[in-house]
Amino acid sequence: MYALVCIVGLLGNTLVIYVVIRYSKMQTVTNMYIVNLAVADECFLIGIPFLFATMFLEFWPFGNAMCKVYMTTTSINQITSSIFLTIMSADRYVAVCHPISSPRIRTPFISKIVSLTAWTVSALLMVPVFMYASTMESADTNSCNILWPESENVSGQTAFTLYSFILGFAIPLILIFIFYFLVIRKLKTVGPKNRSKEKKKSHRKVTKLVLTVITVYVLCWLPYWITQVALIFTPPKQCQSSFTITVFLLAGCLSYSNSAMNPILYAFLSDNFKKSFLKACTCAAGKEVNATLHMENSVFPRKQKDHNKLGNTLNVPGKGNNRMYNGHDDEDGEAGPLVSRADHSTTGITMASRSNVTMSSEVRVPEPTALKNGTRSSTILEPANL
Repeated sequence: MYALVCIVGLLGNTLVIYVVIRYSKMQTVTNMYIVNLAVADECFLIGIPFLFATMFLEFWPFGNAMCKVYMTTTSINQITSSIFLTIMSADRYVAVCHPISSPRIRTPFISKIVSLTAWTVSALLMVPVFMYASTMESADTNSCNILWPESENVSGQTAFTLYSFILGFAIPLILIFIFYFLVIRKLKTVGPKNRSKEKKKSHRKVTKLVLTVITVYVLCWLPYWITQVALIFTPPKQCQSSFTITVFLLAGCLSYSNSAMNPILYAFLSDNFKKSFLKACTCAAGKEVNATLHMENSVFPRKQKDHNKLGNTLNVPGKGNNRMYNGHDDEDGEAGPLVSRADHSTTGITMASRSNVTMSSEVRVPEPTALKNGTRSSTILEPANL
């Protein structure tokens, strides 16, 4: 079972990373956090062969240095997953509840800073693991473990279990519940005058994807943490029954399986991920894949050299003043160029203001505009965000 989880998880998360990096329409703010989550899942799953080898050989054969690396990376990536799920929940909150200011916050630069900060915080929180992880040599075996310092009041193992549970599961879970309570309340109360049906639908789809990933994470990790906390109240030298050992093994396997489930969830809940996975497996060209994908939330703007190839800019009337808007209408507002085929000329629409802009039905457009991939653009140009 562990081997199946490892193979499926590594292949699935590698595919997630590939399609997001390979196809421009997949490069959204939320997908960038999903990529970091996939990297954390892969690093977590890489530890399974070491665990499997130790179980098979009944001793740790990789030395003290690898013991520190194994324990530290496993702990870091375990807590990083919960941090990125919290970040994705916060990202949904900003996108849905603060649509006017969100384009200034949900940018490629800020998403990179947030991701780097998340990894740094995870590494700092797990410094104790690196300090105390070591091999234990006995008369007939060698094992890799964490040798916590003992005190009169509380054992090191108990202290670290509570430390990891609170920082790596309990607090992130509370924050996720708060963010999603606010998001769901906003989606229920927003009126049709404030949002178009298309934009509300896109927000609901992205919110559903992230919420499902979080729910599965909680269901997979909650049994693990229950068993770990239960160990605190178990006498140190008490022998465990075969049933208890089986429960612990199943809880551990379930926690690992969460890393393999995420790519499957993306494939079922996101049309773009599903299409990208299929095209990647058939080795389709990037332009061909982009042509089949619909624009999603907060697609990263193209580089400036791409904009230089475009022609004149088009001013879109706003409420009382002219605003310039980036034509790729994705689900949350940052987008790429739009191409008009009228008179065989190329018209670039750039964004001077990141505020929400709506093209009313009174504005006359000589001919329908089309995206570069050939699909028709909507007359509603409202920014969204994944």
